[in-house]
Amino acid sequence: MVVPTGHPIRVLCVDDDAALLGLTAVILEKTTDSLVVDTEEEPETALERIHDQRYDCIVTDYEMPTMNGIELLEAVREFDENLPVILFTGSGSEAVASEAISAGVTNYLRKGAGTNQYELLANQITNAVSAYRNHQELECKTAAMEEAPVGITITDPSATDNPIIYANRTFTELTGYTQSDIIGHNCRFLQGERTRQEPVDEMRAAIDAREPVSVDIRNYRRDGTMFWNGVTIAPIGGDGESDLHFVGFQTDITRRKLAEERLNRQRERLEEFASTVSHDLRGPLTAASGYLKLAREQIDDDVPYLDEVEAAHERMETLIDDMLSLARAGTVATETAPVSLAAAADAAWNTSPHVESTLEIEVDGRTTLFADESRLVQLLENLFGNSHVHGTTEGHDGEKPTVTVTVGTLEDGFFVEDDGPGVPAADRDVIFESGYTTGEGTGLGLRIVRDIVDAHGWDVSIVEGSTGGARFEITGVESG
Repeated sequence: MVVPTGHPIRVLCVDDDAALLGLTAVILEKTTDSLVVDTEEEPETALERIHDQRYDCIVTDYEMPTMNGIELLEAVREFDENLPVILFTGSGSEAVASEAISAGVTNYLRKGAGTNQYELLANQITNAVSAYRNHQELECKTAAMEEAPVGITITDPSATDNPIIYANRTFTELTGYTQSDIIGHNCRFLQGERTRQEPVDEMRAAIDAREPVSVDIRNYRRDGTMFWNGVTIAPIGGDGESDLHFVGFQTDITRRKLAEERLNRQRERLEEFASTVSHDLRGPLTAASGYLKLAREQIDDDVPYLDEVEAAHERMETLIDDMLSLARAGTVATETAPVSLAAAADAAWNTSPHVESTLEIEVDGRTTLFADESRLVQLLENLFGNSHVHGTTEGHDGEKPTVTVTVGTLEDGFFVEDDGPGVPAADRDVIFESGYTTGEGTGLGLRIVRDIVDAHGWDVSIVEGSTGGARFEITGVESG
């Protein structure tokens, strides 16, 4: 006997014979633990109860004074086409059975002496309810697929050319094709002149290997307009080839792809501009620095303003370097790999001749992060440089200023902290803006930090450190 799992099976038995009705309920519940049986002698009242309460199956006699079993069946079918209804009658005939089948009865069973027929009835109830619940679940899933905000298709790789056998409403709206255009055809009808072969080959290889895959591909609607399609396909079904299918999810990502293309073009132009300006400025700057050196060799040391000229040259050199770094920092970090945080911090550390500085790396050497290694080092270099300039504590009796910088891990990232005076709370919202500075530096160092963080999809914030200094926390980082 098939007994559906999960919720109990609620059955309403309808029969004008009260004694027989009570016997039916007792035997059914005794025969199968999952059955919970209610009884009703009046068909009209039974119909009201069916409307007001949730039943999994109706068992009804045929001959009743005010409404026979088939009339009750027809009334039930008006509001639920699939609710199991079993005609359990002692006065049936082939004509009654034929009429019941025509009206959509689930099963037809003759009453008999003994309990064997009740066991058969319990078996019919559990089987019918199992099918009913499976049907309801399937309808729910189908409705969810139809109303899903993404295109959904199902293909049959066992058939010739892996045709589409299902497509939801969103897919037809996304592509402009009708169901008759889609069903029975391979999805290559969406391809066009600018569709690259690489993502197509990647999907074909995944299908051959029975593996999931996600690609971005240029597709075309029925009216010929191009759109970027974010496609994910995955195998579903059993182990046998005949049971295997592929489900595909399609999302219009045109706006995101166009935005990425615009951003990349802007970054390329910015980097080209920065490189050009850098090249055109470095020549005259090198010449000016050289002439300044020659001038110092040929004139007295007490000529005023030469130190200021040299300082101006150094600042121009720093501006050129920062401008190039800024132009390159914000491009999307697509090539990431596990990188040792401790090794990156060690590589980024540079001492200053004007500061007595110490680096403390509180990181397990085996700790790795998914990152672009060169950009991670650049990020740390800028944070360390910020601490050397702004995080120092003044020395005494002519001693150098001091700073201790600590690198440690967070639950989803890492931090860089110094033991200096910290950053006022009022400045923490603007400290990453371009040009923000307290008077030293170019004001681009922390902007570069933020751009590198954004390029990786991370987050950066500044809080007060454990000793009152500045603590930069980088979060949303995936561990290697």
